[in-house]
Amino acid sequence: MKFIFRGLIPFVLFFAMWSRLWGQNKQFVIEHYTVGYFKLSVYLPPAYDETKMYKVLYFNDGQTVFGPYGLNADGSANELIQQNLIEPLIIVGIHSDENRTSNFLPYLDPSAILDFGDYVPNADKYSKRFIKQVIPFIEKKYKTKPGNGIAGYSFGGLHATWAALNFPEQFNFSGALSPSFWVKDFEIFKDAAKAQTSQLYYFDIGTGEWNYSVPFLMHSNLPMLKNIFYYEEHGARHHIADWRGSRTRNILLLFAGKTDLAQYTWENKLEVIRSASTGKFYLRINPLITYSNGLIASISYAATFTISNPAAGEINKDGSFRFIYPRDLNVIVKYNGEEKTMVIKFADVEKMKAGL
Repeated sequence: MKFIFRGLIPFVLFFAMWSRLWGQNKQFVIEHYTVGYFKLSVYLPPAYDETKMYKVLYFNDGQTVFGPYGLNADGSANELIQQNLIEPLIIVGIHSDENRTSNFLPYLDPSAILDFGDYVPNADKYSKRFIKQVIPFIEKKYKTKPGNGIAGYSFGGLHATWAALNFPEQFNFSGALSPSFWVKDFEIFKDAAKAQTSQLYYFDIGTGEWNYSVPFLMHSNLPMLKNIFYYEEHGARHHIADWRGSRTRNILLLFAGKTDLAQYTWENKLEVIRSASTGKFYLRINPLITYSNGLIASISYAATFTISNPAAGEINKDGSFRFIYPRDLNVIVKYNGEEKTMVIKFADVEKMKAGL
């Protein structure tokens, strides 16, 4: 009897320790539903409590949003919740299907037809059906807070931005990973004027897929680093592996976290970008700001740039520059009362071009 009791002691201690840890960090749950036209995967956070209210983030291409081989939004959310950087939230993955292009695109673009086949720009019809069917279902099944968010990547990112611009009463937040703003020659820039001061927008791009989306910042008439956050990741390409991680975390931090805009560090990054379509090189200083909670953003159009030896080159207000003569450039970058000097070596830029 004593032998049996002794044998049970390690197991009992292990079970007690496991139970305590599990109680502190209960596993998240992903539930699956079909609601009318839509298939949904719904992430419920650890220690989900049916009596509490949660913010809801709707995410396009929902079949790829969760898991380590997708965007891993569930893993990122779990980490950020555990670190107390975001409040627990519900993430609704809205599955896409063979009608993805038609459902997500609001504009008819012959170049998109050449690349992706015939489609009908049904974003308005699709969004209204989503608003009518999915949102009421989620709000009836779960206790939700006001202020929905919508997010997506590529065509889904274009749709997320467009939906927030055109249905501001439904979406206070939009998060777009490498959005296809290029559709119909950047027609989304015209819609950008619809952005509301009550809304928050995030979008990003990788220099390995370069489409110059920064002008969206100017067309919206909303303040940079308050209502609009933009991130430019050097070398990142148009691939789910490059959207996973810090860029998905950016969306979660902005939607469900609190960012102290006064607590940050910033640094200047030199970018040499080769256009895949023209082969030309785009030279740029990209100042990056990192807030205390880990949110990363580019300070495009928020910083100012000056060349102290202007005979050697020119620089634009977005940080893009060119050499007039093969000489090093001395650039002064100012942001929020701070100043950093950067020396751009002509030889280094030429080496970077040769490596692309």
